[in-house]
Amino acid sequence: MVAVTVSANLDEHEAQKVRGLAAKEHRSVSGFVANAVVVFADLPKDLRDTLLELRIGEDALSFRSLVREMEATLARWKFDVASQRLAAQKRLPIVDSDASDLDILDQAATLTRSI
Repeated sequence: MVAVTVSANLDEHEAQKVRGLAAKEHRSVSGFVANAVVVFADLPKDLRDTLLELRIGEDALSFRSLVREMEATLARWKFDVASQRLAAQKRLPIVDSDASDLDILDQAATLTRSI
């Protein structure tokens, strides 16, 4: 696929934020912006509009709350995918029905160290 250059205008504060995030993530600014655009463009329009309204609005607390909820959903999804992969590899231990919380924690710690 041939890359095409597009441009966008950001205020200095947002431009600095993009530069800082790109550097922190060891990406080029161009790569960072390209990834952001690709992900944002794939979201449903209603979600994009709502995120922009909350982001620009004066209710920063609502925006942060929504972002935290999205992060929690993503963490649960990643956990489910990892669990499915481990189950498919038959790496999940059998937990006895009478296992204590400590027994389960020990098995989880052992599994985590073996990955």
